[in-house]
Amino acid sequence: MRNIQMESIRAIDRAIDVLNAFSQQTPELSIDQIAAATRIPRATVYRILYTLERRGLIQFDEQALTYRLGFQLMAYGSLVASTIDLRREAVGPLLTLHEQIRQNVRLAVRQQDTLVYIFRKENPEGLKVASLEGLTRPLVFGAFGAVTLAHLDDAEVNRLLAEPIPQFTPHTVTDAAVVRERLARIRAEGVFAETDEAILGVTGIAAPVFRADGAFVAAAGIDGPSVHLAGADLQRAKALVKAAAASISSKLGYPPGHSS
Repeated sequence: MRNIQMESIRAIDRAIDVLNAFSQQTPELSIDQIAAATRIPRATVYRILYTLERRGLIQFDEQALTYRLGFQLMAYGSLVASTIDLRREAVGPLLTLHEQIRQNVRLAVRQQDTLVYIFRKENPEGLKVASLEGLTRPLVFGAFGAVTLAHLDDAEVNRLLAEPIPQFTPHTVTDAAVVRERLARIRAEGVFAETDEAILGVTGIAAPVFRADGAFVAAAGIDGPSVHLAGADLQRAKALVKAAAASISSKLGYPPGHSS
């Protein structure tokens, strides 16, 4: 955990205390039991429970007058578990990709309308791009964003492209019709490269990662100086990125050679 000199938010601390009062030994609790376990005033516990219930984090049994954890927490748990599994299985192929190409290697996942980088390996002697683990970018950002967009359903794509696309550089493609054509090519080719569109002087290359059921889970790829990723070098890099993404997908149970 980070050590930051900042006061925590008391209301959130108390809400977490309420959630932590539940355990395998005590999966259902009355409001008095929760108040006793957390040493939070009963009236405050009631307001916290009501708020958590509204957001699906707590369920209330009207007959027993007890509370238990809500199903929304299962969704959070599944998300964390899948991300941990994904990162663990991706490390080997991504490190191999880094050795092969000696450029910055990334793995990005979607979090609502943003990209989150959950793995990065920098080229120690080359260009440094600020894409640290945990950093978020708009979902329309660069090669990783384009690959992610290409694997969303039509309704999501329509919603995202209904908003103006930010002009990250003078070369950013902001025409929604052109972007839609690009997304179709990405689905057909399984890899995408952009030059100077997200960051001037930088070329990004990304390919999709799929899990066992065929669902898209991440974009894997690289970024590096555009002068080093052109012509035959660019084609080689695209092939290596596509192979690395396929290797990660295989580790997640996705059938080799399967067409998404």
